[in-house]
Amino acid sequence: MSEAPETIRRVGIVANPKVDDGHSERLVEILGERGVEVERLTEPTGTPTGDRDGNLDLVFVLGGDGTMLRASRMYPGRVLLGVNLGTVGFMSGMRPEDLDSGVEKVLDGALHVQEYRMLEIRMEGEDEVRTAINDAVLLKERPHQIASVDVAVNGEDLVSYQCDGLIAATPLGSTAYALSAGGPLISGDVACFVIVPIAPHSLVSRPLVLGGEQVVELRIKERNALLSLDGGDPEQIPAGEHLSVGLSHESVRIGRTDEWTWWRAVRRTFL
Repeated sequence: MSEAPETIRRVGIVANPKVDDGHSERLVEILGERGVEVERLTEPTGTPTGDRDGNLDLVFVLGGDGTMLRASRMYPGRVLLGVNLGTVGFMSGMRPEDLDSGVEKVLDGALHVQEYRMLEIRMEGEDEVRTAINDAVLLKERPHQIASVDVAVNGEDLVSYQCDGLIAATPLGSTAYALSAGGPLISGDVACFVIVPIAPHSLVSRPLVLGGEQVVELRIKERNALLSLDGGDPEQIPAGEHLSVGLSHESVRIGRTDEWTWWRAVRRTFL
């Protein structure tokens, strides 16, 4: 659990206009009644309507999980509070029907903030470090073929997969693609990540849950593969390439109200 801001004076708003339906206007009205300055109102393209100084106590995100992921890139390190206007909305902290009462509670100090560690992905021979909040997905490049991937943990060879792909997911991402592929649902406060094979060509294959300080090395064999981070555009990974995946020390900070705690979100979303 992370410390919530004591006083909320300035906020940003990221709204998806395809599903907004007047909620952002109502949010601005509620905030104005409490004397809160809307420092920046943005479209999902990331284009600001005001000056971007980053001096924000909180960022409201109106949309689904995709909008939350986009907002996390726009406002790194800031507390994000999602109003679920999407299909799943697991990362959200408030329902649209609770907007009035929820905002009042948040401004009165009833905001709970959880920090979720991100994934860190490195390519062999590159200095660039890529990060992902939910997951890093390695996929076969051609539909009629399979991907061949050798997996090692902390330098020790473990398994070789013949599969459609592999998903590396954080606890937050364990509720997304990894869950659909048969991975476990991991509590958000556990410092771990999971590797889930997609359609493995094997009679025995199980997801791997790895500790916060462990590093998984992936070697792409025989054919090229594709890498997508948090559902973004895929990047081609040539055969023979090595990738390492582990938990980053960077985190995303997500706020929730008491009506939308982690386990209540699990129950309402999946059960």
